[in-house]
This record gives sequence, C-alpha cells and structure tokens, in this order.
Amino acid sequence: MIMKRLFPIFSILPLFVVAQAPVGGCSITLVSAESTTQQGFCVTPVNVTIEPVVYAIQGTGFEIEPLPPGVTATLVDDTLTIAGTITTPGVWSPDFSVIEGCWDFGPYISVSQIVDPGLTCTVVGDSITVSWPGLEAPGQYDGTMFLFWTDGADLVGNMVFFLPCPGSVTVGGLPTNTPITFYLSMVSGNPNCFNGDIETTCTIISAGIDDAEEDALGVRAVPRGNVLELSAPVELNDVRIYDMLGGLVASQSVNARTASVPIASLAPGAFLLRILGADGRTSTQRFAKEQ
Repeated sequence: MIMKRLFPIFSILPLFVVAQAPVGGCSITLVSAESTTQQGFCVTPVNVTIEPVVYAIQGTGFEIEPLPPGVTATLVDDTLTIAGTITTPGVWSPDFSVIEGCWDFGPYISVSQIVDPGLTCTVVGDSITVSWPGLEAPGQYDGTMFLFWTDGADLVGNMVFFLPCPGSVTVGGLPTNTPITFYLSMVSGNPNCFNGDIETTCTIISAGIDDAEEDALGVRAVPRGNVLELSAPVELNDVRIYDMLGGLVASQSVNARTASVPIASLAPGAFLLRILGADGRTSTQRFAKEQ
C-alpha cells in the first residue's frame, strides 16, 4: 500500500531552483518539475521508487550528501539525475555544491511506514490516562505531535509533544459525567502516517450521584428486564448510558416524555444514565441491570 503524502508548509525546507555564485560562472538549475523536489510517501511495506529529480549543473568538483539508501546521483554531461528505490523509513534533504561556490538544497524526501497509534484512554480516579503505544513500535524520531480534547462542544485542553516522547500522559482537571474526546495528530517526523483510530472517548463518573437520585429535570428511570423505562414531566431529547469506566455503551434519541430504552446488550451491573431534556437541563443518575 502506497500513499503520496502532502507536506505542511512549515515542514518543507527552503528550495532554491537556481543558485548562482557571485563569481566563477557556475549554476545549479532545476530541470524536472518543481513537484519532484518535495516527495513524501506512506508505505507498507517500505519499498518506494522516487520520481527522478533532474538538475543542470555548471561547475566542477560536484558533491552531494546525504542521499537515502538505494538512491543515487548520476552526473552526465552537466545533467544530474537523482533516482532510486528506498526500502528504509526516514527523512532526507541532501544539499550539493561545486568548487566554484554554487550550492543548493536537493529534494526533500520523506518515507514513512503506516502506523496504527493505538490511541486509547482510561479513567484513573478523577483523571484520564491517554496512551498511544503504536508510535513506539517503529522507533519514532523527530516530529511534533498534537493531542487535544473536547467535551463535544468546546475545546477543553491541548498538549504538544516533541518526539520521541513517553507513550502516554495523564490529564486532570476534567469535568465529570461528560464524555471527553481526545484527538491525535502529527505534523512531521517519521513515521508520520496513521492508519487506525486517532480519537478516543472517556467519561469520568462522578462519585457523588446516588442510585435513586432525580435532579431538577425530574427523570424517573426504572429497569424492567431488558428495557429501561424512562418518564419525566418534560420532553426528553437524548439518552446516553455509560459503563462505570466511562465508556459509552448505548444511546437513543427520544423526543418524548416517556421512552423504553433497550438494554438487552448490556451485561449485568451498574451503569450511569445521562439524559438531556428539551429545555437544555440534564439528568445524571445511576441504575443497575439485574441478571
């Protein structure tokens, strides 16, 4: 599987398509398309042939380094061709020069294997631990990773990591009984291609909710076998059920004062019920499903 990667502006090194020495009559001029100077690939397995990059060189004592393994630079009759096949992940930006004083940056080449970061979150007391173990497996280096989290409506917080870095972080000071979704993104480094979940959601369950509590919304919730019966003096809009680790296990739109929510798929045990009313108020309470 091969995907051509587009580079963010801030990750591209400066490119000089024509370099002219102040004296000596030398020059380095790009002949191939400008797109050949910026090549990035997401590949699994790592085996990719780059598009040849061609320059016209005027001068003597030509030198170029470093080149990716498997890529060569051939100079014939003042024409330099950079081509080859890369089988090793990495980032390269060779530069070259001639004795007369001309120099230039060569192509910027990035080859990254496709990685599933394995993003997960776990509620630990009144905090959430977010982990991304998949980034450690291929030997991550360089790069900048962004982690940010929302409550579904607003940005709650964010962090920036310069890789390599530890594969997890614990976030505190979060609201309780509210789903918090964490998002992961990479802007540079290697590997920098994700294939898998880059978002995960957890909910910190408040310990201050009684089993039979009814808040200002006045919702009555009664489990009856494989159905949770709901009733309220106002119209209900949205019903969500979470396990005691904060994972969303069931949801249903209601738009009525009464509702029967199927819970047959739930294992016996305790759950958190969160209901949004038509007037914007919420009800949060616990219930237990019996055998």
